[in-house]
Amino acid sequence: MGIALVTLAVVVMLVQLGITVRLWRSDLYTRGQKIAQSAMIWLLPVVGAIVVYVGLRHTEDVPRLKPNSEGGEHQSLWWTNHDP
Repeated sequence: MGIALVTLAVVVMLVQLGITVRLWRSDLYTRGQKIAQSAMIWLLPVVGAIVVYVGLRHTEDVPRLKPNSEGGEHQSLWWTNHDP
């Protein structure tokens, strides 16, 4: 029983760590938003991680502006999700 609980705790921590890393690599949020979401992940272990993960998954489907190759204004919208 003790080994199962330790294993479960390690798995939960690894999932939280993975979601935290994915959050901080994302360029969709400001630094303050990332700090707040990281706190939610670690202070509300399972629920916080699920909420942030769902938010990250949802933002992958939002169109983002592609920078102009000349360094000027944005040219066009492109989708971050390139599934066929």
